[in-house]
Amino acid sequence: MAHVLVIGAGVIGLQTANDLLDNGYKVTVLARHWPGNESIEYTSPWAGAIWHTQALPDQIEVCDWQRQSYKYWMDILENEAEESEKMGIQRVPIVKYSVDERNDPASPRLWFCDLVQDFALIPTSDLPPEGPKSGNSFTTVLINPTRYLTYLLTRAKSLGAEMITATLPESASISNTISAALSHLDRKNAEVVINCTGLGASKLCDEAVFPIRGQTLLVRITPPPPTSRITIWDSDPVTYILPRRITPFSAGPSDATYFIGGTNDTGNWDPEPTPVISQGILERVKKVMVGWTGEDAQIEVLREQVGLRPGRKGGPRVELEDVDVGGKKVKVLHQYGHAGAGYQNSIGSARKALRLVEQALG
Repeated sequence: MAHVLVIGAGVIGLQTANDLLDNGYKVTVLARHWPGNESIEYTSPWAGAIWHTQALPDQIEVCDWQRQSYKYWMDILENEAEESEKMGIQRVPIVKYSVDERNDPASPRLWFCDLVQDFALIPTSDLPPEGPKSGNSFTTVLINPTRYLTYLLTRAKSLGAEMITATLPESASISNTISAALSHLDRKNAEVVINCTGLGASKLCDEAVFPIRGQTLLVRITPPPPTSRITIWDSDPVTYILPRRITPFSAGPSDATYFIGGTNDTGNWDPEPTPVISQGILERVKKVMVGWTGEDAQIEVLREQVGLRPGRKGGPRVELEDVDVGGKKVKVLHQYGHAGAGYQNSIGSARKALRLVEQALG
């Protein structure tokens, strides 16, 4: 049984570990942060975590990963209700507004319209009074990050994965870091090491990796919106309103807790919320809410929060490299740089990682 060491316990690392375990590999996951940890260094818990593609048709591989993720989750939602509840995934209507006046399914930006369920264009008369020029709607997948990460971790443990908590020397060479990781194993017998360090890869091995700072708010809306849906407007910066709750949406709108945002601040490492940014988010969200919740809806801020997405010039890196570790070649599979699409890339990206592991081991 081949042994694979996965470094990193974000959504990419844990999904990859599960796929490897399902295919008969022995897996060890080594990480500094785990589900339940709220460190700014741990990106996955801070995500909006919805299927909302921003990929363009010429990003062929990324589009394919996102197709796979959408189909995988929808299949579970439609056929495995108990499993979907454990995972914290839900079918949710989404409304997407755009500053682009084109409203044609043939437009490249709408490459996904034949993939998603219930796709429809929004008539101009139904758009909010300020800002958006076009819009569309469809049925998407909303993920509760805490539940989903915990599910992946629990499932990996149940399949026999070993978990090791350790801090690795990120500022050292990739060779020294891999050596340090292997030293935590009882025997240095991992045939493949998978680097799922996310933003940490910027210090470890790749200057093309950079932070994309996202500031968001957890809020309560009163009176609650009449329907539970996701609303996104591709304004600059982006504006979104996501239901953030555990109870099924069929239970009604009584739980009016929402995750709103946001920002895409490239190269900014600041972990602290900025009050003026929070105020701007609230003002933009109120504009989008007009005609949906009513003019008198009140937004109570429960929490301000910041996450740092792992961006990368050139897009995600999922590829093999032979790394010299103490005179021995170690097969390292890099898998990072998914920016704000970690969840929706995770299924397809993990499947590619599995194929590359199989290739590496011949």
